[in-house]
Amino acid sequence: MRNFYPMYLVLAYLIFTLFLYVFGPVQFKTHNVLLFYTLFIFYLLSFFVGYLISFLLNKGSKVLYEYRTFSVLNFYLLFFFGTFVLLINYKNLMLNDSLIPYDFFNNLFRGINEPGLVYSERMSKISAGYSSNSRLFNILLLFISFTKLLFIFYFVYFWGELNFRKKTICYLFSLLFLSCGISSGTNSFVFIFFIFLFFSLLVRYLIFSPQKLKKALSYLGVGMLLPIFSFGYIMSQRGGGFDYFKSTSPLGDISVVISSFDNEGFWGFLFYSLVWLNYYLVQGYYGFSLILSEHFEWTYGFGNSAFLQRQFEMITGNSITNNTFQSKVSDVWHIEAQWHSFFGQFANDVGLLGVGLVMFLLGYLLSKLWLSVRYCNSFYGAAMLPIIILLVIFIPANNQVFGYVDTLSYFIFVIILWIFERKRFKL
Repeated sequence: MRNFYPMYLVLAYLIFTLFLYVFGPVQFKTHNVLLFYTLFIFYLLSFFVGYLISFLLNKGSKVLYEYRTFSVLNFYLLFFFGTFVLLINYKNLMLNDSLIPYDFFNNLFRGINEPGLVYSERMSKISAGYSSNSRLFNILLLFISFTKLLFIFYFVYFWGELNFRKKTICYLFSLLFLSCGISSGTNSFVFIFFIFLFFSLLVRYLIFSPQKLKKALSYLGVGMLLPIFSFGYIMSQRGGGFDYFKSTSPLGDISVVISSFDNEGFWGFLFYSLVWLNYYLVQGYYGFSLILSEHFEWTYGFGNSAFLQRQFEMITGNSITNNTFQSKVSDVWHIEAQWHSFFGQFANDVGLLGVGLVMFLLGYLLSKLWLSVRYCNSFYGAAMLPIIILLVIFIPANNQVFGYVDTLSYFIFVIILWIFERKRFKL
């Protein structure tokens, strides 16, 4: 039965988010209703079939990989390159000209005390055309960005073998990671850190201490309240009332079933934060419903994320953004301001029916990864699980993993390391 746990969890999560989309406190009017639900069921079935076929083909494979032991060299290499990537991230998010994070603590305290003001100042600079990105850094980041998240998984996986000095390094690295989001007023960095850390810990317990899993889940569940409250706090500082949800739909398709609320106290603020999370998490389903009546134009495999579209334009000099479904409905659901779901973004490259193949491959890959961890001691198989979970969590919202250079780099390079692991390929 444990062989099918990942499949059950993914299907249960996606069905839950659909119920949240339909019956949650933030209500969305679904367009092309019959086609929307037909495709949703088709995608779930495709994932199920992919997982099942992969299991049947690979269940007898129990060839043990080389059991990975802690390496001081790997630890410091991942720390060095991961820190370098974070400094680039910090520079880009803070719109600085230098890699050296001057006024680090001052910016961090401002981000904690005035997240709304920090965010609005940053957006004003971006609107004025200010940018600290460079093409050279973008190319470099694709090849080294995976080290940032892999270092987190590495120190979690080998936490019991780290001495006090190495654990201190890990804490400082985590502070720098979080400061990128806090200092710039950007939610995504904080959420990605905690989600990735949470599921890296979960994978470690599954491998080394499955008997303690229930107890660990209770602690980790409480720990996840921190990013949820942080998200709610930032939204409240930006002046985030629930009326904002209605204003994002020119068609008037969004409403809130709550007439009034009190965000004072623990439970009030938790409720406020969860309503905002509800809106952000499932709004992509609404965007997906809007595109179902639009004509498909192929985007050459680059249309599933804004990041890849920018790289295509940089390489070819041509923009494919106008070919995307999201661009075609931008007048009613803005291509940059709103999310459009994993389904809708991949539909740019493979069409609506082709997304079923993508879900089939996702199910196939997840099953193969899970079996490699359970039966083959695969370190990189285990390292792939948190990024797959991150991808699944954001399916209702956007194509999170392929949409950003850090997570795209991690997916590409760690899966390559996993493939070569049978050959005793070492980092």
